[in-house]
Amino acid sequence: MFDADSAAYWPQWRAFALTTHDGFPFTAPVGQFAANAFGLHDMHGNVWEWTADWYGDQFYAQSPVDDPQGPADGGVKVRRGGSWHTWPLYARCAYRNWNAPDTRYPLVGIRLVMEAPQ
Repeated sequence: MFDADSAAYWPQWRAFALTTHDGFPFTAPVGQFAANAFGLHDMHGNVWEWTADWYGDQFYAQSPVDDPQGPADGGVKVRRGGSWHTWPLYARCAYRNWNAPDTRYPLVGIRLVMEAPQ
């Protein structure tokens, strides 16, 4: 999250920064913080994570409650989780932000998953 470590690089936004220090002004190395209740690390507040879903302004108001997949097509993709340069209100899985698929920022990334063989 945008804390005191990050704010040192953007003094004009310092008033909006959390007063805490996580020790990392930008992205943190994987697994530096405790896992969530599902045993997953770094799901919120490190980088915005792209999803496969297209974004639709009205889609989620009418979508299935369980595992909505997003509209069939669109112009922008959903990203979730906030980043090291965003405020805490964005650092939750239910918050959907969006960008064009060709957008590139140092605060937007992907999550790679390695599954153990069965």
